[in-house]
Amino acid sequence: MNPLKPDQVRVVLVETMGEANFGAVARSMACFGVTDWWLVRPRRKPNQESLNWATHAGEWLESIHYVETLQEALVGIDLAVALTGQAGKRRHRLVTPAGLVEEAIPRFQLGRLALVFGNEESGLNNDDIAICHWRVKIPTDPEHFSLNLAHAVTVMLYELLGRYSETDLGSKPTILAEPKLLQGALGEISRYLSEHGYPSHDATLDEEMRKVNDMLHRSRLEVFEVNFLLGIIRHLRNFERKASAAGASDLK
Repeated sequence: MNPLKPDQVRVVLVETMGEANFGAVARSMACFGVTDWWLVRPRRKPNQESLNWATHAGEWLESIHYVETLQEALVGIDLAVALTGQAGKRRHRLVTPAGLVEEAIPRFQLGRLALVFGNEESGLNNDDIAICHWRVKIPTDPEHFSLNLAHAVTVMLYELLGRYSETDLGSKPTILAEPKLLQGALGEISRYLSEHGYPSHDATLDEEMRKVNDMLHRSRLEVFEVNFLLGIIRHLRNFERKASAAGASDLK
């Protein structure tokens, strides 16, 4: 079950520098249904480049709240989470995104959560990190630990919202074979094996079929899979029938 809903999440960007990142973040937020975001002392403002990167999420750029301090951006927030790529003073007790979901969210009383991201060059300063309740580090390669801002936003929104959301995978619903169908398939397999003298080793057909029965039931076969197996047997029967008829014709 999804622990959070999109309307519980706020994205806060502090001193953001790149116009393209505004658009990329807007697009990511739109993909996960998050609409609430705040800019703290932005170095730039959204422009045409931002709109180009936003693609179909241009309206998100029109709903931004602008403030001068992180405290203002956290008004109405119950749990503030700082994103940082480094350990150090006031950066201890780091957790991964998965750790946040496992450790912090279960204690979270269904309030509002803010994800706080620093600027593209230096991230969040210690004062801003100290304001937040939790600190999260996204696991990356030690030599290339700094994610693009929009990528970091996407990772966090996926971890909090996307991972638990239902989605259309374009596949047909699973329909498991009922016992009656399995028993019919077992009977057909048994007849075919018996017609071909199986088993030839020291065992009875009943003993061998009990093994097949166990395998079929453990496998939780779907209806189409059972029909697929029966189709193979039908094909083999037809092939043998045609081969037998051809052989008889050659003898005439």
